[in-house]
Amino acid sequence: MNSKLSICIVSVIYIFINAVLLFVAPYDTHLEQGADASSWYNPALSLLKHGAFVTLNDPTVLQTYRPPLYPIFEAFMLFIGNGNIILIIIGQIALLLLTGVMVYSMVEKILPNKGTMGLSLVIFNPNALGTAHLVQSDILYMFMVTTTLYLLLLYSTRGCFKLSVLIGLSFGLTCLVRTSGQYLILMLPIIYVVIAFLKRSEQPLFTHFKHGLMALIVSVVVVFPWVQHNANAGWGYTLTTPEIEIVYFRDNIIYLESILSDVSLNDAENKVTENEQKFILSYGKKWLQMSKQDRASTIVSYYKKQLLTYDYKTISIGFIDSWIGMFGAGGAVNLHNILALGGDKSIQVMANSKQHVSRVSAVFSALLNSNLIVIAISLFSFIYVIALRIFGLIGLFRMTKDRQYGLLFVLTGSIIYFTLIALFVGNSRYRLPIEPALTIMAIYGFSFLVNKESK
Repeated sequence: MNSKLSICIVSVIYIFINAVLLFVAPYDTHLEQGADASSWYNPALSLLKHGAFVTLNDPTVLQTYRPPLYPIFEAFMLFIGNGNIILIIIGQIALLLLTGVMVYSMVEKILPNKGTMGLSLVIFNPNALGTAHLVQSDILYMFMVTTTLYLLLLYSTRGCFKLSVLIGLSFGLTCLVRTSGQYLILMLPIIYVVIAFLKRSEQPLFTHFKHGLMALIVSVVVVFPWVQHNANAGWGYTLTTPEIEIVYFRDNIIYLESILSDVSLNDAENKVTENEQKFILSYGKKWLQMSKQDRASTIVSYYKKQLLTYDYKTISIGFIDSWIGMFGAGGAVNLHNILALGGDKSIQVMANSKQHVSRVSAVFSALLNSNLIVIAISLFSFIYVIALRIFGLIGLFRMTKDRQYGLLFVLTGSIIYFTLIALFVGNSRYRLPIEPALTIMAIYGFSFLVNKESK
């Protein structure tokens, strides 16, 4: 089948499915069921109302909790849609399709005639498809990470200066959607050199180092206005303020405490919050004299130290459980929410049980109390994920055997990074940025098996 025709057919099916979901989903669901939706939506409303990144109800206070790019995207879609949230969802549906087209292009370069499979696996991924219908930053983040991945793979074949500038621009914008990728900025020159070395580039390694340095500089230039914004708010020159770091580290401590004390997430949260209050009280009157910024930074330091107090066994269980959630969760819960299917959720089981419940046990417990439609969607999602993980492992092995070291480095590097960043709170939503990398790896494995059978 002609490649353009196949793309058109897949795109039409994709648009039809999304149109049905938009028709069926209650209007309020898009915002109410989004992960931390209000923390992203309110800055967008503030942009429209005040024309600046300030607190919605108090324009004298700068908004620093969320980085700017997704609120800008939301505000733009709300502006052209006269305040209709559906325009945000339509924009995300389009971004997911564009992400799929980029994966199509990458797969075609690696495995000719397999691009349509890459497109289909990305846009019909239950995890991504459901998330696209909710007001949350993950689809835009997935799009930007994929754009950077696409440019890096292009660089591995062309190695030109202009691509370095584009990579720096793309990665800087990626960090303005969510800041979790920021630690890679300083590593860009090393990443370039490693790619060049593995691809046995004819250009000197120092040339690639200079290209990586240029990408680093461009990324810093792109993120600096937001860094300055945070400094103006009193947080110092930082891309991520301690406000959001507190939430991140506290959530990780709660998971570890649930494992160590064999209690539910709710009970663990109560214990962790109580210990935090005891820590604050230990400062006495000095705490009242500290600024808001100093208090937040102190709590972040406290939680960082707390992470180091857990024993090896607890840490190991935490990582394994997190990786199961990261790579094994189907991500069907968003489809359940969109379709208003109800039923128990695994996170609710983990939160309300009398003792610690692993992610696997929580999923089984939730499904046992669900209706047949929820079970059917969940099973499809799990089969999808398990199949891709199996083919992905085969692809990982074959890339090594085929000495595709440059490709292997870019794909596995991104996967490992985002897995480690998740620490102990891995779930299907945090997997979205690396879904394209996992998909490419799975197609590589599938292609090997098909070629093997045809011989």
